[in-house]
Parts: sequence; structure tokens; C-alpha cells
Amino acid sequence: MRKPRFDAGQYSLLQECSKAKDFTRWNAWYAVHLKETMYLRSSDAYGAHLEGGDLAYWFLEGADLRFANLKNADLSYSYLKSADLSYANLAGTNLWRAYLSKAILDGANPDAAVYDGAGKIKCDPAQVSRLKEGVSSWNAWYENEISNKPDDTRVYGAYLEEASFMGMDLSGVNLSYAHLEGADLRHVNFSGADLTHAHLEGADMWKADLSGADLRFAELGGANMAGAKKVNTLF
Repeated sequence: MRKPRFDAGQYSLLQECSKAKDFTRWNAWYAVHLKETMYLRSSDAYGAHLEGGDLAYWFLEGADLRFANLKNADLSYSYLKSADLSYANLAGTNLWRAYLSKAILDGANPDAAVYDGAGKIKCDPAQVSRLKEGVSSWNAWYENEISNKPDDTRVYGAYLEEASFMGMDLSGVNLSYAHLEGADLRHVNFSGADLTHAHLEGADMWKADLSGADLRFAELGGANMAGAKKVNTLF
């Protein structure tokens, strides 16, 4: 009997490890799984069965996904740093703004993937307006907001993607974990700001003032930081 292309049990285990940000269990199990199904390499039974799966925004750092069938899966915004995607099937996989630094793609087919925003831009106009009203009121609201949310990358942090804050004084602002992908941050004063774990992929930070700002663990892939002031900035 042909094995289903999508395996709910495998998906559940991968999801648990993603939430825990620890792939020790998955990687140990998967190494055995690949060894046991080695003789099935040319069939649909080999590798992880995640075709069409929703992995958007998942934390997948260091995950072993060799030979995985990820055809038509949604990995947009997923964090795949150092993940092993050797020989994975990425045909139709959505890799829109997926973070692939140090990921292993030997034998995979990333050229067959798609890079479609798919209407998932994380921008909340109400939050944009709130931030523009002032840093002090924003910080008081945001501290309470993020402290009462679960550690789930789908809901965590402010949703400010592709918003424009050009020229604003955001000194001392708390934007930890905020989604600022593609945002217009030119000439913004971020001195003393908390940008830890912020998503700044593709953001335009031309001539921004980052003096004393904390950008540790921030995602900066494709960000334009030309001319930015980086005195005592933490990376």
C-alpha cells in the first residue's frame, strides 16, 4: 500500500521541536528513519512526508530534512539557519523570506521553489499608528502585549512589515521580536532601542542612528545599513 505523502505524525513531531526550539528528538529519530528506509530511496516512502504542509514562520534551525518531500509546502518566513535540506524536494515550496543562512541545499532544487508573499504580510495598521503616536506610550503597551503572548512565532512581536517610519525619532523604543521586514527605516533615530530578535530582513536602514541600540539575535538578511551610525551598537 502506498504511503501517504503527508504524514501527520511526522508533522506533529516536527512542530513540537519547532515550538521547543530544540531538534534533538527529531534529528535522532530522523537519522534512524532514513537508515531504515534507505532501500526505499527511489520511492515516495523515503524521507520526511511533508508535502503541502504549513511550516510558515516555524523555527527550524538545525533541523535534519534530508530527502524530505516539501513539495508545495509553505515555508515562508521560516527560520532554516543551518538546516540540512540535502536532496529535499522543493518543487512549488514557498520560500518567501525564509532565512536560509548556512542551510545545506546540496542536491535540492531551490530553483523550483516559489517566492510568493501569499497575502501573509504581517502589518497591523493600528500598531503602526500606535507607534507613530509616541515611544513612551508604545513601550508601556508593548511590554504588556508581548509578555502575555505565547512563544509562537506566528503571533509573537509587533506586526510592522513594510511600514514606513522614515525620519522618525524612535530612540529607546522597544521593538524586540517585531516584524519589520521590508520596512522603510531611513534616517530613523534608533539610539538606545531594543531590537533584539527583531525581523529586519530587507529593511531599509540607510543612515539610521543605531547608537547604543541592541540588535542581538536580530535577523538582518538583505537589510540596507549603508551610512547607519553604529556606535556602541550590540550585534
